[in-house]
Amino acid sequence: MVRINVDFAQQIVDSAKTIVGWNVNFIDPQGIILASTDSKRIGTYHEAGHLAARTRQTRTVYHKDEYKGSNSGINYPITMNDQVVGVIGITGEPNVVGQYGFLLTKICEVFMKEYLLEIQSYDDQQRVGKLVMALLYHDLEGIQQIMGDADILADEKYVAISYMLDCLGDGQIQRQIERNITEDLQKLELPLHVHIYPNMVVCLVPESKYKKWKQRVTAWETDFSPKLYIGVGTWEAVRHIYLSYRFSRMAMKYAKEHQFFCMFAENMNLELLLQSIDEQVQRQYVEKVCAALNAEEFQLLQNYFKNELSLQSTANEMMIHKNTLQYRLKQIYVKTGLDPRKFTDAVVLYIGVHLKK
Repeated sequence: MVRINVDFAQQIVDSAKTIVGWNVNFIDPQGIILASTDSKRIGTYHEAGHLAARTRQTRTVYHKDEYKGSNSGINYPITMNDQVVGVIGITGEPNVVGQYGFLLTKICEVFMKEYLLEIQSYDDQQRVGKLVMALLYHDLEGIQQIMGDADILADEKYVAISYMLDCLGDGQIQRQIERNITEDLQKLELPLHVHIYPNMVVCLVPESKYKKWKQRVTAWETDFSPKLYIGVGTWEAVRHIYLSYRFSRMAMKYAKEHQFFCMFAENMNLELLLQSIDEQVQRQYVEKVCAALNAEEFQLLQNYFKNELSLQSTANEMMIHKNTLQYRLKQIYVKTGLDPRKFTDAVVLYIGVHLKK
């Protein structure tokens, strides 16, 4: 039986939400929400999903209290090899989200078929793909099946590198860039790479080949920016490469949000820590710290922090008098109880401003 792990399930729901625009859950056959774009629901029981898995029939929820742990929405059983491997659910009014049912199940089908191709094939190329997928999703059983007793990757550290293709829906350009990247990786003698639907390529680079890879980055930026963003993870033993993969995705996301072509996790420091915080906790922090601030005050703090808390530099950039800036900072203190001119309070405000962006 195909078993879906947490990381793979989260990849499915994240990609699905990007396309359909509504919160999506992946529910295991026992009714537990394995992954969700609404993080607070992960690990909770979903009765409607459980029934959909047991009956192999789509289960629609019209009212929040109709089934235990289930919000309004539609839940579709997902089968592979005539076995239910999970349920994909979309949250929202059924008469609204029902139009996405076919698309949602097709997204799952593409993911599952791609995953099975990697997992079930044993020729050389597919074996590499299966190994990379198993390493990225920390599938210890899968790794053992592929590698057997031969510890072929144990003697060298690797880094996971994630490529995001941002081609604004132009499939032809995306496929061309993906082909070029794949060909370049082959020329660099980096066979451990895999395509992850819908728009990612992930490569595992050993220390001995990293210098060659890094020399290629400038050419990629010249050829493909701004349609490509790269995130470089942390150095890990190969059996812990899933950690590097998580960090590489954080770095890749940061690169896209801040319009950097390539971002290294080791250079992110505070940003890396903040991105690893649960999204609900981030929202609560921002609400607590920044709720009283208006857009003008928020922009003022951005400029203030960008200028390293320098009153004169900030005033010059904003073309206001230094005393005016002092007055506005004092008003922020009155509103929030946090004084931007005091280091400890400035740190609290900086985190809030960063998370709100």
